[in-house]
Formats: sequence, C-alpha cells, structure tokens
Amino acid sequence: MEEENNITFRSLCPIATGLDVLGDKWTLLILRDMIFGHKKLFNEFKESPEKVPSKMLSNRLRKLENIGFITRTKGEINKKSVYYLLEKKGLDTLPLIVELMLFTTEFYYDHLGDTYTLDVQTKMKTDKAKYIRDVGLKYKEFQKSLVF
Repeated sequence: MEEENNITFRSLCPIATGLDVLGDKWTLLILRDMIFGHKKLFNEFKESPEKVPSKMLSNRLRKLENIGFITRTKGEINKKSVYYLLEKKGLDTLPLIVELMLFTTEFYYDHLGDTYTLDVQTKMKTDKAKYIRDVGLKYKEFQKSLVF
C-alpha cells in the first residue's frame, strides 16, 4: 500500500485508486454541493439533505484540501468565516458526477421521482459536453463574484 497526501492507495488499479480518492460516502456529495449548489461555508454543507455529521464533514473538507480538490480561505471582511472553493481538480470531477447522475437517472428513476427536472435530464442526455461546460462556467462565475 502506497500513501500520498494522507490517502492510502490499495493498488495500482485506476478504479481502486479513484475509489481511494473519491469513493467514500461523503466526498462526491460535498463536491456536488459545491458545483451545483455553490455551497462554500461549513454551515451551508450541513444543510444538505444527507445530514453529514460535523466531524465527518470537517474530515472530508480537510481531505479534499490536502489532495488539491479545494482551497480553504479565511474571510477578510468577517475573520470568522472560512470559505471552501473548488480548485481545477475538484471541478474536473464534474463529468464523473454527471455520468453518475445519468446512470442513476436511467436505472433508478422511480426512486428519484421529480428530483431532476426534465430540462436538466434533457440537457444532460442530449448535449452532455455543453451541459458540463455550462455548469463549470456557472461555478467559475460564482467563484469570481465572491467577496471575502
């Protein structure tokens, strides 16, 4: 087992390595919240419907920071605020997240109900590359608009 940035890699298999980085219960949900929900503060992540425990959230945010997916920035206006923002590596998980959404929507649609609007399903399915590009650009615009 090899260790890098506090991650223990089980093998040299790309799938196993990817799961070592992204395969826990909370990491993709935090990235989802950042990319689609533009969440940036600890308490905003706590409001997610999956109810991640505070200690687990702290651990996952630290892990994502250590491996270069996000940055942690203290507020200049409000010194108590800590902002979590995606780095390129974090935003580059978007295509993977969209593929997971498409797979889940296709095979578990009855469970999801109206979670995804028809508009989003159509955009994801008909022009996935444009959808990914548009979501990525929206996040970058959001990030540029922030005042710390």
